[in-house]
Amino acid sequence: MTPPVFDLGPILALTLAALNIVNILYTWWRTRDQNVETRFRAGAERMDRLDGRLASVEQTLRAQPTKEDMHQLGLLIEGLRGDVRELRAAQSAATDAGKRQDIVLARVEQYLLERK
Repeated sequence: MTPPVFDLGPILALTLAALNIVNILYTWWRTRDQNVETRFRAGAERMDRLDGRLASVEQTLRAQPTKEDMHQLGLLIEGLRGDVRELRAAQSAATDAGKRQDIVLARVEQYLLERK
């Protein structure tokens, strides 16, 4: 009797085909994973930039005057308006007094010139 002969061709072909399929799946999985990593990193960087911008806006808003500050400022401006009105009245009175003094001085000068 002759011993059985094993033909390795079909088994080897199936093994190589299975290894190729496993290699394709592994490559696809790693590439997909890298794309996800790249997109995740890009998204994380974008979120970091947005967080920085948001913190800057929050800081700016904290430095803005509040409603109470604006009300207080309005009251102070009204007080200044009253002070300016008083100053105008005093300046007008001083101007009028100066005009009267100029008239009196002109009369005295005219009197002294005519008296010579």
